[in-house]
Amino acid sequence: MRRLFRHELLRRSALFSLSIVASTVVGVFSLPVLIAAIGATQWGHLVVMQAVTQFASVVIAFGWGATGPSMVSALAASERKTMFTQSLQVRGVLFLVALPLAVSLCILLTGESLTNALLAFCTYGLGGLSAAWYFIGTNRPIALFSLDALPVIVGQVVGLLAVTVMRDLTAYLACTAVFALVGTTASAIYVMTRKQDGSASFRGGTKWGPVLRSQSAGALSTVSASMWTSAPTVLVQAFAPSAVPVFAMVDRLMKYGVLALAPVLQAVQGWVPESGRESVAARAVTGLKVAAGVGVLGGVTLACLSTPVSALLSVGQAVVPWSLAVIAGVAFAFECLAQVAGLSGLVALGGARELAASSIASALVGIPLIAALVLWLGLYGAVLGILVVAMSLAVYRVAYVVRYAARYG
Repeated sequence: MRRLFRHELLRRSALFSLSIVASTVVGVFSLPVLIAAIGATQWGHLVVMQAVTQFASVVIAFGWGATGPSMVSALAASERKTMFTQSLQVRGVLFLVALPLAVSLCILLTGESLTNALLAFCTYGLGGLSAAWYFIGTNRPIALFSLDALPVIVGQVVGLLAVTVMRDLTAYLACTAVFALVGTTASAIYVMTRKQDGSASFRGGTKWGPVLRSQSAGALSTVSASMWTSAPTVLVQAFAPSAVPVFAMVDRLMKYGVLALAPVLQAVQGWVPESGRESVAARAVTGLKVAAGVGVLGGVTLACLSTPVSALLSVGQAVVPWSLAVIAGVAFAFECLAQVAGLSGLVALGGARELAASSIASALVGIPLIAALVLWLGLYGAVLGILVVAMSLAVYRVAYVVRYAARYG
């Protein structure tokens, strides 16, 4: 037991959890405040705009959020800033391309104003330019908290105060957008001023071909996974709009569960590859065991608490039924295993192709599946679709992690 508490993974998970705990607490507290201020219907619109703009953020990030931590961790310190500079140039162009498309889709799906759609894109889309993956890969949890998470948290708090007084979604989004911009800018400045991470310059440009090829697997996997993550909310809005508030609540609770997993995932991503080829296989398998334990614990918690917590957070306007909570809990357990197996195990063991293939398959098969299930079963169809895809991803990825680990042995 003493050895367990002294384990490097536990220490790193605790440090990285600073950002997650603070973000989750503020996010949970924001639900009843927002619903009481703007109503369950407009809150549902906000959730739909979040889904669209967060998908745009993943497109902008172009895979660095998934493969970046392991890649930068494996580099010599003197080469790290060059990698970040190249990524920032590519992601800046993608940000400008994604902006009009995401804003237009927000307006089309929800009927919200151009102002709200633009502010939503700035609030959530700027995450694609984040340096979070760099902080994770270079083991800088304090920088991750103070420069990446804290500005977002402060923006949410200020936004909640504003929406409580003004009863207007625009007031909330304006505050969150300003602080998101502050955080993204501060993170980039911090990275670019670290002398120990080498030198880099924007002059001379970036050789796009090699950079894009190196990120293709990570980009395909994250974009596909994000398509799948965003699709249920968008499909429920399109085919069963009356169910959006309840589905948005169960979806939000599941995402908070994934947030709770994030410190473990972040710690494992940097820990698995950093000691070299000799121990990467054993560490990847250890990561699977940790993920399974966290998944079971989180799934049971989600199944037991979703109904009473949703009643409290939504002020009785979007209560998750017990039966739906159980399905969501099982889906969460498989999601934990799938994420750790893919983003830490497969990436570290050279299985980026399998990561990308499984993510693409989840989108290509999962989106039509969930559309059919929503049309057939409504709210329950959406959550059952999430369960089927999470289970399939977990089985596929774990099998390949075990196979690649055996080769290393």
